[in-house]
Amino acid sequence: MRLKTPLALSLALLLGTASGVTEAAPRRGSSTSARKAKKKKKTPAAEQSAPAPVATDTPDTPDTPAAPDDEEPAQAADAPLAPQALEPTSVAPVEPAPVEPAPVAPLAPPAWAGSVAVLAIPANPNASASATRIETDLRNALGAQTDVRLVDLAALFPPPPPASLQQGDALFDEGKELYDNLDPEAAAKKFAEAAAFYGRYPTETKPERLARVYIFLGASRLLNGDAAGAQESFTRAQLLAPTLQPESELFGQDVQEAFNTAKVALSSQPRGTLAINSVPSGAQVRVRGEGLGTTPLKDVELAPGAHPVVLTLPGYAPYGVFQQVAPSQRAELSPMLEPTPGLASAHNLAANVSSSRALTSDTLPPGVAELSEKLGARYVVLARVEENREGRTEAVLYAWDVQLKNRLRGVKLNPDEPREREAAIRQVHDFLTGKLVPDSSLPTALPALMKKPWFWATVSGVVVATTASILLASQPQRPLGVRLGNFGSGW
Repeated sequence: MRLKTPLALSLALLLGTASGVTEAAPRRGSSTSARKAKKKKKTPAAEQSAPAPVATDTPDTPDTPAAPDDEEPAQAADAPLAPQALEPTSVAPVEPAPVEPAPVAPLAPPAWAGSVAVLAIPANPNASASATRIETDLRNALGAQTDVRLVDLAALFPPPPPASLQQGDALFDEGKELYDNLDPEAAAKKFAEAAAFYGRYPTETKPERLARVYIFLGASRLLNGDAAGAQESFTRAQLLAPTLQPESELFGQDVQEAFNTAKVALSSQPRGTLAINSVPSGAQVRVRGEGLGTTPLKDVELAPGAHPVVLTLPGYAPYGVFQQVAPSQRAELSPMLEPTPGLASAHNLAANVSSSRALTSDTLPPGVAELSEKLGARYVVLARVEENREGRTEAVLYAWDVQLKNRLRGVKLNPDEPREREAAIRQVHDFLTGKLVPDSSLPTALPALMKKPWFWATVSGVVVATTASILLASQPQRPLGVRLGNFGSGW
C-alpha cells in the first residue's frame, strides 16, 4: 500500500473538516460490540453467588459442660439462631411540624415610578389667570391616568389652623344667662354680638351653631316687642339650617308660632340661583355645610337670603363667605383662592426656573432639583404660559426626570384646540411613564453609558468575536500543525 502525499493528506483533512461542520456526530452505542453487549442478558442480583465469608479471629472460650440427659442438647455453634419474637411496642405518632408559608415579596415598582409635580407660571402679568387654569387642567388630565401619581398637596401644604371661636361661645353663653334671668334687652345685645363674631369666620363656624344664636336672638327681640326684627332673625336661622326648630323646653308657644310664620313667608318667595367658580377651579363647594361638588358649578337654586358658602382646595387656604341671593335673580361667586405659604414658595421657585436661560439646556436648570426636593417629586412638569397681542393663550411644556436626568422640552400646548391639547398631554404622559425619551430611541431606564455610539460599537465587536469563538469551538478537533485560514482570505 502506498503512502499518501502531503498534499493529498491536507486535502483529506480539509474535506473532513468541512464534513464535520455539516454532519452530525455518530450516535453512541452504534458499534458492533455495543450491539452485542445490548443483547447480553443481565443476571438477577438474587441469583448471583454470594462472596465467601471472611474468617475472623475470635478469643478462646472455656469448654461448655455437657448437658444432662433430661435437658435438651445445646444448639450447635454453627447452627443458625432461631428467630425470637419481639414484643410489640407502641410508638406515639409524630405530628409533622407546621410549615409556615414563605413570605411573598412585594412587587417592585416600575422603573419610571415616582411622584409628579405640576406647576404653571405666567410669562407676563396678563397670563396669570390662564396659567392657573392650565395648571389645574394639567393636574386633572395627568391625575386621571392610573399610572401617574401626583404629589399630595394637601399633605405637603396643609391649611392654616382654624381660628378660635371661644369669644363667640362666651358671648352666646352670656346671652343665654341673661335670657334665663328675664333680661331680653341685654340678652339680645349679647346674641347680636355673638352672631356678628361668628359671621366673621364662615369657614370655621358650623351653620347649626349660628342658627341657634339667631333663634335666641329672635326670641329676645320678640319679647322686646320687635316683631320685624324677630322675623328677620328666624329667617336667617332657617337659611342656615332648614331642619332646625326652636326647642319646646326652652321657648314658649309665641316663639314657635313666630318661627313658623317666618318659615311660611320664606317658602312663598321665588328662589334665586347662584353660579360658583374659583381660581383655580376644582375646589370643593359646601353650602350650609352640604357638599355640592367642585367648581365650576352653574345655577344652584337657593332660597333668597344669605347662605354660607365654603370652598376648599388642597394647597390653598379655605375660602368662606355669606353669599346673598335675591329672589328670581342670578348671582355669581368666583373668588381667587390664596395659596398656602409653602405652595407660594414653590411657585416662586418655579418662576425662577421658567425665566432661567438654562430652561432649554440639556442639563437640569438651576432650581429644578431644589423644587423636586421641596415637593417630594421625581418628575417636575412646568408650563410656561403667555398671552400674545391678540389675547390668545399659548403654553410651552417642560418636564424633567430628576433621578435619571432626562428632560422633555418645547412641547406646545394650545388650550383652545382639543386635539393639540390632547397630543401635548399624551406626550408628557409618555415621558412620565418611560415610553418616550426625547432625542433618543432608548428607553428611560437605560444608563447614559448605553446611549453612547462607541458603547454599541464595542458591543458589536464583542458579539462578532464571541460568535467566531463559538464557531471555532464547535469544529471537530484537528491534528496539530494544520493552519486554518482567515475568513474571506482563502485557505
